[in-house]
Amino acid sequence: MKTRHPLAVLMLFVCLNIFGQQSNIVPMQGQPQTTSTQVSANQQETIKQLQAENEAINKQLKKMDKDIELYRGDVRNETSRMNTNMALWLAVLTIIMAILGVAIPLILSKRNEKVLEKMLEDVKQQANSAELQAKEATTQAEQAKKALVDIEELNKHVTSIEEKINKDVIAAKKAAKKAKASQLFTEAVNEKDPSRAIELFDKAININPNFLEAFGNRGNLKTKTGDHTGALADYGKVIELNPDDAKAYLNRGYLKNQMGDQGGAQSDYDMAISLKPDYAEAYNNRGILKYEMGDQGGAQSDYDMAISLKPDYAEAYNNRGILKCEMDDQGGAQSDYDMAISLKPDYAKAYNNRAVLWMRKGDLGKAMDDITIAIENDNRRPIPYVARGGIYLAMDKAVEAIRDFDKALSIKDDIREAYEGRAKCYRKLAETEQDPAKETELIAKAEADERKAESLKKGGKA
Repeated sequence: MKTRHPLAVLMLFVCLNIFGQQSNIVPMQGQPQTTSTQVSANQQETIKQLQAENEAINKQLKKMDKDIELYRGDVRNETSRMNTNMALWLAVLTIIMAILGVAIPLILSKRNEKVLEKMLEDVKQQANSAELQAKEATTQAEQAKKALVDIEELNKHVTSIEEKINKDVIAAKKAAKKAKASQLFTEAVNEKDPSRAIELFDKAININPNFLEAFGNRGNLKTKTGDHTGALADYGKVIELNPDDAKAYLNRGYLKNQMGDQGGAQSDYDMAISLKPDYAEAYNNRGILKYEMGDQGGAQSDYDMAISLKPDYAEAYNNRGILKCEMDDQGGAQSDYDMAISLKPDYAKAYNNRAVLWMRKGDLGKAMDDITIAIENDNRRPIPYVARGGIYLAMDKAVEAIRDFDKALSIKDDIREAYEGRAKCYRKLAETEQDPAKETELIAKAEADERKAESLKKGGKA
């Protein structure tokens, strides 16, 4: 036997011990076991032959024993050497196996650690993934919740927008109506025909029942056209809509004075002044009322207040001039008329009143100059024609005077002074008339005008 065979067997044995593995051979049942010798009857014949061969072999064995003895020493030496080598190999194998016994578990442990680490890493990744998914789900839930809130807010916003749109539509309709009413109001204000203007104001008020300015302006027009009842209702509506409207009280006070309700007029003027203490126009109108009521001191006090509040108030200077003329303060009257004309150069009334003052002073030339300017600036009023007729009468120009009195009465047929002046002219002409028929006719005309003037005087009209 060669030495490598037992070494291989030994290594196999050691490895089996290290790894704890064994190979067990389990015999199969029913299989007979074999033996080294088996004698049968058929082999009897060959025994002899075998014996002979055995003897020959024995001889050879003896020879071989000698040869073996020769090699026995060599074998012992070789065996000793093999034992030494075996011991060496065993030591090496022991060391190797010891190293392997430590290294392999370490390697396996390291490998297991890596596996465990990988598993842990996988678990961590899965946990992280689950956490991310959870976070994502939470985020999605929060986003969904926020989306619901946003939708709710959007719905509220949409509802708010719809409500605003509805309000805007209503406001737009109101604005359109208001714009239409304002357009009609503007047309009415610019309309020269009072009747047509009143119709336009009516339409504006129908569109906007609370159109305060339309009521006020319509009231003014009705006052001018003689519809005092309608005007009074319009001013009352303005005051109802705005109880603090001082102008409405002023206009209603003027209307009441025109209607002969002096007490009601003063009450409205007082209210206008209480609402607006610096209301110069209210003081001026109340001064006129007090003058007509015979309260000259109260009238002058109100005119003075109006002028102090509004130093460029030409109308107040003119009215105070009339009062001063009535109080026989001709110098003060002329000064006020001059101031009124200087403030308002086309002020026909001031020219008219100053002309009357010139007549009182006996300066008919200046009186004619002023009254002519008054008529040029305002030929629609009857009073300047009456005044100029009076000047012509004073200048002994009865024909020219009658022409002016006729003009005045063509504008307004209930002016008592015009009838009185024309009656004087007729009588003056009758005095110089040579034709008895014409004289009788002139006297008849004079008597008719005198009767008319007397009836107007009894009726309280001027």
